[in-house]
Amino acid sequence: MMDYSTFKNRVCKRIKDLRIEKNLTQEQISGPFMGVRTYQKIESGFSAPNLESLFKIANALGVHPKELINVAISGSDEKGKKK
Repeated sequence: MMDYSTFKNRVCKRIKDLRIEKNLTQEQISGPFMGVRTYQKIESGFSAPNLESLFKIANALGVHPKELINVAISGSDEKGKKK
């Protein structure tokens, strides 16, 4: 089972990865609803987004909010599982 810190870091990394995948800047995602520095703290894992920020970030990325929190809950990925 994962702890909160690991979950938070994976969600923050997911947000960053989606932004990069969509070729968007931090400024484009943060938009008028949050400061760029605040958004940078989220991407770096220094702070976690609240529900309102999570919703607005998802909208800016063009995804459903569940896409941001849909992260692996185990310490290993599929590679580590035996068949």
